[in-house]
Amino acid sequence: MTTKAARLNIADLTPEARKKYGIKRPRRSTFDKESVRRFAIRCLAEIAELTQQERRRVLEHALKVNKS
Repeated sequence: MTTKAARLNIADLTPEARKKYGIKRPRRSTFDKESVRRFAIRCLAEIAELTQQERRRVLEHALKVNKS
């Protein structure tokens, strides 16, 4: 017979206990994979009439503008 070890949920720890053991709560993002996908489709829909080469050029320029 095998026994399962009890698991401790990070959310159950107090802030003091997490700090004592150096445990950080995992980040929660509201901008999930599905949101990224939806926005990407919207962006591409705006430039759908362009050729692939033109789309690449426009998107590369958008990346440059986004960096500044």
